[in-house]
Amino acid sequence: MDTSEPSSATEEEEEKTTVESRPRTRSNPEGAEDRTLSAQASVGSRSEGEGEAASTGDSPQNATAPAADSKGWPTPVPPTEFQVKTPRVNCPEKVVICLDLAEEMSFSKLESFNGSKTNALNISQKMIEMFVRTKHKIDKSHEFALVVVNNDVTWLSGFTSDPREVCSCLYDLETVVCKSFNLEGLFNLIQQKTELPVTENVQTIPPPYVVRTILVYSRPACQPQLAVTEQMKKMLQCPYFFFDVLYIHNGAEDKEEETSWKEMCAFFSNLDTKGTNYKYEVSLTGPAVELHNCMAKLLAHPLQRPFQTHASYSMLEEEETPEIEAIV
Repeated sequence: MDTSEPSSATEEEEEKTTVESRPRTRSNPEGAEDRTLSAQASVGSRSEGEGEAASTGDSPQNATAPAADSKGWPTPVPPTEFQVKTPRVNCPEKVVICLDLAEEMSFSKLESFNGSKTNALNISQKMIEMFVRTKHKIDKSHEFALVVVNNDVTWLSGFTSDPREVCSCLYDLETVVCKSFNLEGLFNLIQQKTELPVTENVQTIPPPYVVRTILVYSRPACQPQLAVTEQMKKMLQCPYFFFDVLYIHNGAEDKEEETSWKEMCAFFSNLDTKGTNYKYEVSLTGPAVELHNCMAKLLAHPLQRPFQTHASYSMLEEEETPEIEAIV
């Protein structure tokens, strides 16, 4: 006697239909609600950002970065070594703001709002003050520290949640002619002054805080001194440490140095083994507002922002960016 069910073929077709991924849309930019059965078996019912470590092939850094402008890095970003997904929580931040005081910061090349020329140091001081005050309004538990870098690395202001303390050290700074940039000394100083948090389960337990360094860098054709130590590798690979860079360069004005500043962009990209850092480049010959725009994009919490290649800041449908990008 035949005991097979006549509707088995129909049920299989329906089962296949249920696991097909829906197209990416504005309401479902990354297809986050659609998971294949195999993916469900590995990550269960956890939301995106709380799953298993992602594979290198899934990393958006394998895609080509945007063209050269102030919105992102001009060179393709190298593949990441690994990706660790953490809970997307708004925990307190310890933000270390590093301001470069090289001579290039004093050149009056940027075009200000009224059409006059101004220097990058003046604009950087204003945008840092706006950043600190705005972050403080978002969450008063955030703490800030100020570091200045010339030929040496100096910790001007310790971690404080009072924006006035940071801003009081921000002005009356002078630029100097610098021979090199001691990035290794900067990392060593940050290691001495901070302690990276540790949790029992990176994927599910929120950290008590995260540490983020924002480097405002402006040195043409000057690759930083850096010998990556084991301790530094652990720091860069820590899921609660972020190293954002805002690189100010001469841009199209110095055609001969174009390759050099693009190599600098590639150098900072190579430090980002997790693919979670944000990196922007701005030309000294452009409008000053671009610096403010880039600093404003760094206001987002590093645990809650998307990959930089997925970030989109358009508000209207007709300005919607390609499918690969998610609206934030």
